[in-house]
Amino acid sequence: MAKVIATLLTSPKTINVAQTKGPNRHIYNELQALQAQGDPPLASPYLVDDSVETVAANGGSTGNLTLTITIPKYNIAVTTANIVYSAAEAAIQSAIDTAMSGQVAVSTYVAGHIDAGTCVNMSSATCAITAGGASVAETHMVITTANVDMDVSAPAVTSTTIGTGNRPAEAVLALYSAIKPSGSLPAAQGTVPDAGDYVVGDNPLSLSPALQKALVDEITAKEDKTIGIAIRAIKDCVG
Repeated sequence: MAKVIATLLTSPKTINVAQTKGPNRHIYNELQALQAQGDPPLASPYLVDDSVETVAANGGSTGNLTLTITIPKYNIAVTTANIVYSAAEAAIQSAIDTAMSGQVAVSTYVAGHIDAGTCVNMSSATCAITAGGASVAETHMVITTANVDMDVSAPAVTSTTIGTGNRPAEAVLALYSAIKPSGSLPAAQGTVPDAGDYVVGDNPLSLSPALQKALVDEITAKEDKTIGIAIRAIKDCVG
């Protein structure tokens, strides 16, 4: 548990650890007690991963396409200039860097931090694009393609790795069964969850009501507003 909630203990946000008295101090002490229980395995979306999007070979023989890069958590959605159907790494990288210039995710984008990899020819080979540099690391990135004037359809894109930043408050609620996914795991960071993604867990009283409320506030305010609102809705149903 230590790594899951370390952020909550060391970087106070809505959970104010500076107070020595009152409910916030009790919440802090409860987090410390949970932290001492050790580190359980975590599944997506609580893993810290870099996004990898793989663009299929387009199979074309003429024309251009574009890539649209979306990072939902940071409200980034940019489209590259035209990229020739047979482009290799350098041309793809240049188009991505130009489109992302000035965008702010984890920090202001640095050229090369979304990496076009070793693509040799977009017509005949797949191209893996990774959001691995520090300015975009551990974010959920989505890439879509559009046909400008190619003689074939726009190539498909596969999410090879769904990147996400660690969401410690949400992870604590899930691990202690205060909430749980209703089916498949919830939407990635920054995306709007579907109705019913979360339900009340099997043991909603496994955390104190005060800590549950503080964790939901933390999610809504700092971790992922859209998912936090969905969690708050199901928590409010049971008081």
